[in-house]
Amino acid sequence: MSKREEIIAYWLVPTAEHTARFQNVVDALADQQGAPLFHPHLSFGSFTDTEPDLDEVLQLLSGLELSPTEVAQSPSFTMSLFVRFKPTEQILRARAALETRPGFRTSRAFDPHISLCYGAPKNRRELQAEINALLERPVQFDRLIATNITLPVESHADVELWTQRAVHQIPNTN
Repeated sequence: MSKREEIIAYWLVPTAEHTARFQNVVDALADQQGAPLFHPHLSFGSFTDTEPDLDEVLQLLSGLELSPTEVAQSPSFTMSLFVRFKPTEQILRARAALETRPGFRTSRAFDPHISLCYGAPKNRRELQAEINALLERPVQFDRLIATNITLPVESHADVELWTQRAVHQIPNTN
């Protein structure tokens, strides 16, 4: 068995309108798998055991909008089927600021994406029109959610153990 590690993961979450678009696909794919539901999110960074000062990072994220570039699959459980986004200067600056906070940890290169399911999808073709529609317009983000996660995440049972710790509203400059 792999060594277990507790972390605090910070997720960028789309606005309510954009979350609903993704949530419909996430829920349908989870239902096909008999898997737990999860909140659509973009994994932004994680920390070992501290909650960092996020004021500067939240300011840098204000008005964040990302353009989807593709739907992709991989053999990795946590990146089985996902929508990848074009990294912008804004998100890269905010991520760089997050990385300077004490306790920041990373296990892979930053690849902005929102997972649609964990584990291979059972019948992607059944939802292909809805999945393709996720690529049609940019996605806006308005929250950063801190979530308690135990690594490694290798099964749906691991996903079921995720617990929300805090919600940080991204300031709106519009």
